[in-house]
Amino acid sequence: MSTLQKINFTPVTSILEVNRRSLPLADGTLCNPNNAIALVDGEWVTINTSYQIIRATPDVAAPVPDYATVRSFPVFVEKGRYDTQAMSLHKVTFLFGGFYEFDTRIFDAAAVVHGGAAITTPMQPLKVATVTFSSRSFSGLVGHGGVGSDTDPIVGYVTRLPTSNGGQLRFMTGYAQ
Repeated sequence: MSTLQKINFTPVTSILEVNRRSLPLADGTLCNPNNAIALVDGEWVTINTSYQIIRATPDVAAPVPDYATVRSFPVFVEKGRYDTQAMSLHKVTFLFGGFYEFDTRIFDAAAVVHGGAAITTPMQPLKVATVTFSSRSFSGLVGHGGVGSDTDPIVGYVTRLPTSNGGQLRFMTGYAQ
């Protein structure tokens, strides 16, 4: 497991061709950096029925083995950015589509959640679940159990393990999943 920092989600590949979207938060307080459960870059979100952004794992304040059951997308804006807070709709930018490869600190390599598996090998599929570190919970990446044994959505694939990447997990996404 890594440690939370100011920058938790760093591109490895060009993001020029990546589809980015900005939608309003269902709960605007999540962009306030003083909120104990504010969104951070590299956390995962999804779209609700009102076309607003919500965490992919809804209850990070009181986590149980909580996991995403729908397609999720990574947040691509740092915690506390003034432009996000200043907008009346509190819009948050996330990566919506295309190929990309990123290093992230928001993961738990040892977690086994809802049929998943610990992150141990390159090209292992990944899914989204509540992960906890630094006495705080986030919506982050964990290992997927593989097609057939795990029915949760695959959001990417490991390309570099944290043990050989300065404590960060490198993953890719962008093709049929």
